[in-house]
Amino acid sequence: MSLDTRSLADMVKSWVHYDNLAATFNRQAQQARTARSRWESQVIDFLKESKMTNAIIQIAGGRLTVNEEKHAQPLTLQRLEQLLHEYHNSNRPAGSNDETGDIMNYIKSHRGHTVETRLKKS
Repeated sequence: MSLDTRSLADMVKSWVHYDNLAATFNRQAQQARTARSRWESQVIDFLKESKMTNAIIQIAGGRLTVNEEKHAQPLTLQRLEQLLHEYHNSNRPAGSNDETGDIMNYIKSHRGHTVETRLKKS
């Protein structure tokens, strides 16, 4: 085996190792997020049933409080189209056209993209 082929083999072995490691970490992280979410729901349900949603729970390294978080919906092309239809239906004078279809076609055709060269395991 030549030096270049051996070097390529080492690089491929390393890539496969770290690809497998990343996949394992992703699975473990997903499982941890799922378990954390389940426990969080149980704690919040308990606090609501006990009428203690304003409680401050001391833990090692900090405190836990119940907070409400506001998350914006992802702005997908489908959601954008829906919002444009709603806008045109609520703000257009009688007889004017809903140009949503034309706007969406323009956005889709001019969206742009990037190309990356990657290794793919199959």
